[in-house]
Amino acid sequence: MEILQKVKENKYILKMIVLGDVGVGKTNIIRRILNQEYYKQEETIGVEFAFIDIIEVDPLNPDIKLTIQIWDTCK
Repeated sequence: MEILQKVKENKYILKMIVLGDVGVGKTNIIRRILNQEYYKQEETIGVEFAFIDIIEVDPLNPDIKLTIQIWDTCK
């Protein structure tokens, strides 16, 4: 699997999988990045998926679009 995949002309997807032991705060880190929130979280069951669209990747080429896929695993 490629980490950075070119989907269309000037459109890229970066795939990120977050791994670690149960209860270390993987989901809280992701939620903090996405929503600027932090709260007590139950353990993740299975996999959660989120994405971030980066608006200004390259100031010299504003047509380039980047999406980061974040996969939050349970273990």
